[in-house]
Amino acid sequence: MRCFLAIELKTDLKENLEVLKKQFNLKGIKTVEKENLHITVKFLGDIDDKKLEEIVNSDLKIKKVISEIKGVGTFPNEEYIRVIWVGTTNLQETFKNIDEKLFKLGFKKEKSYDPHITLGRVKFIENDSKETLKKLIEKNKHVNFGKIEINSVSLMKSTLTKNGPVYETVKKWE
Repeated sequence: MRCFLAIELKTDLKENLEVLKKQFNLKGIKTVEKENLHITVKFLGDIDDKKLEEIVNSDLKIKKVISEIKGVGTFPNEEYIRVIWVGTTNLQETFKNIDEKLFKLGFKKEKSYDPHITLGRVKFIENDSKETLKKLIEKNKHVNFGKIEINSVSLMKSTLTKNGPVYETVKKWE
């Protein structure tokens, strides 16, 4: 089963991000469906039933955190854009703690923690659209979408389909 850990987002934040996402509706960019918007904590990949059971039986509860959702950025950088994201704050420690617990279950540690919400993936970009994309990112670099209270983490199952991934919550630690 293909899985990841995520922080699920409330509907009002998803609605705000939908408005932002429409700006990035350029040829070659695949935006994330509203129902799939989330903060990825850790991608686990394909796991077997035994590993799934170990994760489900783990204590992955987190301390309540207030996070600001602000700013648009890119991975790996602004010259070679593959992912467009919205930033989050105050989550590095939470991510590190979860990563430590998963390391004890045999998962590789992350090199760094870049908490974010993926808005879209760039499949290709034509030269004239590249400048438009860079201007949109610059325009939204400091936009603030408000603060959210985070107090749970979810284990998500990801099923790949021809219409894109379908996510299902397997377990939620609150």
